[in-house]
Amino acid sequence: MIVKIKFLSEIVEEEGENLLKAAKEARIKIKDSCGGKGKCGKCIIKVASGNLTKPTKKEIKELGEKKIKEGYRLACQVEVVDNDTPVVIEVVNKKKEMEKEPVNMMEEIANIQKAD
Repeated sequence: MIVKIKFLSEIVEEEGENLLKAAKEARIKIKDSCGGKGKCGKCIIKVASGNLTKPTKKEIKELGEKKIKEGYRLACQVEVVDNDTPVVIEVVNKKKEMEKEPVNMMEEIANIQKAD
């Protein structure tokens, strides 16, 4: 039987830090091969909440407007704007995962919090 496991990790970063670098500091693996320059398109995340910078031209080119509206971003291009809303992301391991049915992550987080 396959079991789904969610790991939560929390760190404190300076405003303006990109999420790829923050994830690495939190020891969360997000694929990248271009050193955070927005060229490889491998550091795909799905944002559930948080005040973040607007999508860059590189993100729009790599992901397209539709996927960005669904919450997909490139971790190397996204910066945290302020601390009012906790940043909650899902790491997407493969571009194929973007094609799956969208998941309501805020609902899943609420369910996890209820279980605690």
